[in-house]
Amino acid sequence: MVLEGIDVSTYQGDVDWATVANQGILYAFAKATEGASSTDPSFSRNWTNMKTFGVVRGAYHFFRPAKDPTVQANNFLQLVKNSLEASDLPPVLDLEILDGLDARTVINNALKWISVIETATGRKPIVYTYPVFWEDKLGNPTQFSSYPLWVANFETRTPFVPGAWRTWAFHQYSESGRIQGIQGNVDLNQFNGTLDDLQKLLKGKVPLRVGSRGQVVLELQQLLKANGFDPGTPDGAFGTRTKSAVVGYQQAKRLAPDGIVGAATWTALRSTQPTPTPTPTPSPMPTPTPAPAPVSISLINVAKSYRSLPHQDQALNWLQGQIPQEVIEEFAKRWRQN
Repeated sequence: MVLEGIDVSTYQGDVDWATVANQGILYAFAKATEGASSTDPSFSRNWTNMKTFGVVRGAYHFFRPAKDPTVQANNFLQLVKNSLEASDLPPVLDLEILDGLDARTVINNALKWISVIETATGRKPIVYTYPVFWEDKLGNPTQFSSYPLWVANFETRTPFVPGAWRTWAFHQYSESGRIQGIQGNVDLNQFNGTLDDLQKLLKGKVPLRVGSRGQVVLELQQLLKANGFDPGTPDGAFGTRTKSAVVGYQQAKRLAPDGIVGAATWTALRSTQPTPTPTPTPSPMPTPTPAPAPVSISLINVAKSYRSLPHQDQALNWLQGQIPQEVIEEFAKRWRQN
């Protein structure tokens, strides 16, 4: 199952995020800043609404190599840092122009931007670029290879990966996509992995909603069940029954009952343990009365009382019937001493 996403800026106008989310768009990147001082007019609205409708969100900075990289990083942080949550994707460096500078200067400046952002957020930024620029213009630098790659390569679903990386994380495969909720064209993207793989890029739990699939959904279903809200058979698929259980849980916890498992719902589920049913204390077992010690009976003493009385003869006949014949014969020999 391909995880589909988009990236937007002010050029997409007023995005209807509810409609976008209902079409299976799992994540989106929104332009936040550009250069040393520019901010995208639509960023705040996009950033808020992506969260509201359960879209995993990311923010990107369009890098101007000729501008001071530290100033650019602070421009991005001033807009984004205070609202960047653990469930958000790492910040993105959009590196696709030289600004008239040589490759070495562009590389060094980009690395400075990344360093400032990584220190401030504790996240490894994603690098957005396209193959021809990276290899032909920058000379295929390898200093960025430990950072996730978002590669632009249109009209294919199997992107060319610049030699500095072994693989890609995100792939922008179209710049002329059309989806409901957005007027005009929009960039389309795919993620190289499952929802559980996407989770690994986040510091917190990934937002979940109808259509989500994976082990993280199974974890949600198990938590709901443990708290007394039945999502049906835990199967890792977020369907209508799981949504009903989520809504019921949210209502019980006085959270917004939207059926979307965002940060607040995850926090409540993971911190609230079901009240255990008290185990009844068993009544103490009565001390058993010891059985009387068996009475030892001596045959010698019994024989001393023999008087050939009828009841004694009957007793002896009964005893004889209980003892094997060979034992009686051996006893008789010993008794007679012959």
